[in-house]
Amino acid sequence: MSTLTSRPGLPIFTKAMYGLGDWGASAATTARSLFWLFFIVSVIGVDVGVAGIAFIIGRVWDGVNDPLLGILSDRLRSRWGRRRPFMLLGAIPFGVGFWLMFSPPPFSGDLAIAFYYAAIFILYDTAFTIVNAPYAALTSELTEDYDERASLAGWRMGNSIFAALLTAALFKLLAENLFAGWFGGDLRSGYALAGALWGLIIVVSPLLVVAFVREPERPLPKESAFDFWEITRNVFANRPFRIGATIYLLAFTALDIITTVFVWFLVYYMQLQPPFDSVVLALVLGVAFLSMPLTVWLMKRFSKRTTYIGMMTTWALTMLVLSALPPGNATLVMILAAIAGIGYGAANAIPWAIVADVIEEDEWRTGQRREGVYAGYLVTFRKIATAFAVGFLVPQVLSATGFVEGAAATQPESAVLALRIFMGIVPTVLLVLSMVAAARYPLTREAHAELRRKLEERRRRGA
Repeated sequence: MSTLTSRPGLPIFTKAMYGLGDWGASAATTARSLFWLFFIVSVIGVDVGVAGIAFIIGRVWDGVNDPLLGILSDRLRSRWGRRRPFMLLGAIPFGVGFWLMFSPPPFSGDLAIAFYYAAIFILYDTAFTIVNAPYAALTSELTEDYDERASLAGWRMGNSIFAALLTAALFKLLAENLFAGWFGGDLRSGYALAGALWGLIIVVSPLLVVAFVREPERPLPKESAFDFWEITRNVFANRPFRIGATIYLLAFTALDIITTVFVWFLVYYMQLQPPFDSVVLALVLGVAFLSMPLTVWLMKRFSKRTTYIGMMTTWALTMLVLSALPPGNATLVMILAAIAGIGYGAANAIPWAIVADVIEEDEWRTGQRREGVYAGYLVTFRKIATAFAVGFLVPQVLSATGFVEGAAATQPESAVLALRIFMGIVPTVLLVLSMVAAARYPLTREAHAELRRKLEERRRRGA
């Protein structure tokens, strides 16, 4: 084992402010995953198959903008650092784009509305990238210590899950049961007001990081020529990154599928009517938030890899049992939701902690520190997962099974069966594949410490 001494831990205030920076992105992602397709289909009344077009079109631009933003933030030199200027630039468009996503369209017609929301999604998603790709890069940039990165991921995901908790519990509830009443029961206006309120929070969140988190001052490697394809080849030649990104992609695809169908599953299969759906969502996310210190402790006590495999096994089994419950058993749903919350929190935090360590592998191989481009590709992978799950797989399967759009009281048995499969079997398969990848991940605590030792020796020789 290496005798490399860890650097002093980051101040608690820095970790807290850094964690708050994910509040807006988490709130936006939660509302988009849980309620946007529901809003377009069940509130606006667009056919579920056509509604998926908005996701697919919006994701085409994602193949370039996230890594490109990461590369640009890696190369920026300013007195504000490399990351925070982008967060400052994107904060307001991010909030405005989110508000427009939950505002009623100015015209009618399913296809026209789908293209309208696709255009809004592009605006929202571009601003999301400008804020979130540089923010995600800070996990690796603020510290090189293996365990401190686990702690940072815990602070970030603790805040993220708490924001998701409030959003899951309150966004739909306020939109439908409070704000809509202010407009004579008009659900469209209720959702628009909720979108405006959340949009304001989304603007403030990254500005807190800009104001209170200082990027470390360290000598940066000399920049290479700007060659997008060469940079991309170097990124994907990084074996730990390929494996870590696979874990990340599979885990978040499972998360997105579950969150997309969760409300429909509770309403149409479990026959548990609102506001019980909001209560269950709040329970899942509340337990995920409260269990985050446990997740961080387990990562430090054992390893990121071992903790991930153990907690994903528990989560997958819980989702299988939940999907097999007979309808109407509210008590068992609450118990299983609480257990699922632990796995949900771990699935959010551990992949980020794992992939944060690939930066030193890249520096050892190439002599460059490119936190931004790696974070950019991870954000891209998250969006690919969302596009596949929310934009294609779930809408098209539900459409093929006869899912009824609008505020339908019941659904065909084939659509209900599809919801059960999406809640249990599909995420279980994805999580098992992610655990297979995790078992092959090479950067253990000892391997990462040895890598840092060799890098520090090389840096001293080059000083």
